[in-house]
Amino acid sequence: MGKGPINVLIAEDDELQLEVLEGYLATHEHIRIAARAQSGDELIAQATLRTDLSAMILDIHLGEGRSGLESYSILKMRGVHLPTILVTGMAPHASVTYDLGIVDIVEKPYTAKRLRQAIEKLQSHIDYQSFVKSGGLYVPIFAEEILQKTPDDILYIESINRTILVHTASDAYESKIPIKVYESYLQDSYFYLTHRSFLVNMKKISHIEGSTIYFHQAREGKQALIAEDKIQEIASFWNNLKKWM
Repeated sequence: MGKGPINVLIAEDDELQLEVLEGYLATHEHIRIAARAQSGDELIAQATLRTDLSAMILDIHLGEGRSGLESYSILKMRGVHLPTILVTGMAPHASVTYDLGIVDIVEKPYTAKRLRQAIEKLQSHIDYQSFVKSGGLYVPIFAEEILQKTPDDILYIESINRTILVHTASDAYESKIPIKVYESYLQDSYFYLTHRSFLVNMKKISHIEGSTIYFHQAREGKQALIAEDKIQEIASFWNNLKKWM
């Protein structure tokens, strides 16, 4: 699978350590530092209120107040589950982090290579969780090379001038697989042929205006169309689906 963007919350109270960590992360193009926290309370607030986070890098010590692990435990109890790399000067007992679901433990001082290994492990964990969430289904994209995405990665599939484009939130991948084949393959994954040229992931729609479909967290210009004779049908289906999501 191709690497999708990972929006990371960094919880680190030491400015020098934060600078080192951010420098290492800058070499990973798919890692985006979406938020920072310097205390346990700030960590809990950020992770609870923000909806764009996909992972955390967490220092075990966060100055005054709650530790990183204590704050992480509170988040778990509140139903916030973010794959996490724990950064620490003294690793806790393995059974503690195993029960909490920590993806990897990086001991200070660490190298760029060690952090890269942890990021790769985090990426694999996120890919697997996405695969399970999508019902254990990969969507093939066949052009110059073969790529695999989960249904949850895809916003819509477009047929334009006999070219098939598979759209994610940030990219578009050309494929040689006909849209009708994708429609049959994805019929049980909430994909709907809204127009002869658009196969849409109904779970990714943010809103519908007339015959235009807009998507959650999509790059500007990512829109799909509804055929005039399907507008009422699509709107009804999507409104019913929202009640179960």
